[in-house]
Amino acid sequence: MPDDPAVEVASRTALIRTMRTLLRRQGYAATGLKQVLTASGITTGSLYHHFPGGKQELAEAAIAASGRSVGAALAHLLDTSDSCADAIAAWTDAMAAALAVDPLDGCPVMPAAVEAVHASDPLRRAAAAAFLHWRDLVAERLGREGVAAGEAGETATAVVALLEGALLLSRTTGDPGALRAARRAAVGLLSRRAGGG
Repeated sequence: MPDDPAVEVASRTALIRTMRTLLRRQGYAATGLKQVLTASGITTGSLYHHFPGGKQELAEAAIAASGRSVGAALAHLLDTSDSCADAIAAWTDAMAAALAVDPLDGCPVMPAAVEAVHASDPLRRAAAAAFLHWRDLVAERLGREGVAAGEAGETATAVVALLEGALLLSRTTGDPGALRAARRAAVGLLSRRAGGG
């Protein structure tokens, strides 16, 4: 009798959701498969059925899912805000609020990305794809505001780098001051670009 497709989807989703949370909170090296299985309630057999490559393959899927999820939320803000600057201000405020609620909260991609640079090229590529997707969303909105493509891409890269670095610094120090400073800098940069400055 074939496996129930709904159960298959649910177990795969639970594994990815659990890995996303653990990567966000503690990174790749500190996350063990036993911890993933315990937290998700999924069996070892099911894990290897969905992810024959084990921990690395699951982490790739989790990073990709996080990249899409963050991208969807960012795209919504960029599409519904009056300007790119307003969207990024709201985005930064949301990051600061999440960090205030849970000091272990942070970028769902960055912890694994930092480790992956030296430890795993597939994870590095998955993280890079997420960051580039977010950059492209910001650049596309800047383009709609009349910023030339090259300048929009460069500005969007600076904004993503600024916010990712500020989130890491705020999370590490326990002080949201870096996010507040990054918010001001990013909004200023975006406002100047959109205004032709």
